[in-house]
Amino acid sequence: MFGYVSIGQLSADIRAGLHALPRDIDLIVGIPRSGMIPAYMIGLFTNRLVVDLESFLADRLPGHGSTRAVGATVASPLAAQHVLLVDDSLRTGDSMRRCVRRVREAGYAGKISTCAAVVVPEKRAEVDHHFREMPHPRLFEWNAFHHPQVSNSCFDMDGILCVDPTDRENDDGPRYLEFVGKAKPLIVPTQKIGHIVSARLEKYREPTERWLQAQGIAYDRLHLIDLPSAAERQRLGSHASHKARVYRETGAILFYESDVKQAREIAELAQRPVLCIADMNLYLPGGISPGAAYRTMNWHARHRVGRLKNWVKQRIAPWRATRSTHSG
Repeated sequence: MFGYVSIGQLSADIRAGLHALPRDIDLIVGIPRSGMIPAYMIGLFTNRLVVDLESFLADRLPGHGSTRAVGATVASPLAAQHVLLVDDSLRTGDSMRRCVRRVREAGYAGKISTCAAVVVPEKRAEVDHHFREMPHPRLFEWNAFHHPQVSNSCFDMDGILCVDPTDRENDDGPRYLEFVGKAKPLIVPTQKIGHIVSARLEKYREPTERWLQAQGIAYDRLHLIDLPSAAERQRLGSHASHKARVYRETGAILFYESDVKQAREIAELAQRPVLCIADMNLYLPGGISPGAAYRTMNWHARHRVGRLKNWVKQRIAPWRATRSTHSG
């Protein structure tokens, strides 16, 4: 099983941990591209200017809106007294060290505080600040479609790779055939997809393959339903069962599904995790277990749980000692 962080969870983690950041930071420097997401969140919450690393090294100030005054102003990026260097995650610390080195080589003499939104537990000391600890393997909403694990995953088609057909287009006839050939693309992963698993019927395989090729979507296998009609597919309720069966048989590590109801059903039938694009939630069989929920808590939540455990132990220990004395 792997951990998952949505953009909403990232925002909540940052809000919960803002109090730990130094108050004298006068510029947020994000490491492109993913590091700009937490960098902008921190900048908005703390009312600080945000600049990407390359602009900082070139000493270029970013533009900003006029809805409110920025809390800390600097004449130029390199004139900042204290910068917060931000990335979305940290696994080994090598990338952060390289970025710090580049900042110093550019002639910056001020104070640098480092921050990674998500860190592996054994490397938390590599940065000054973090908001969540999570071991590998892990997946983030902002890179879910470009992560190497896409090549070992199953993808639903309609609602993810292309738009869903309208009720009028979904006639299992000429209008649907026209839709299959002209559907507007939604998400085009940059990695080769392991398995595209669709509830489309086998009779639409050829136009589906032509459409995928035209969109430049690379994949290993296309799994469709071998039934004579959409009515028969509906009668048998084959959507989720077909997807779950292929998911199990392929041994894929994740299923990307467009529909919430089907995401839940696939997770239960396949006993594997399903990432639902409709709400960007990760659905697990049987729901999230207490152990999994605890592992994916942010540091502050785990700290509160730890304090509660200690409190309980301190009060149970004397009671146990008394019981032991009486039983003797």
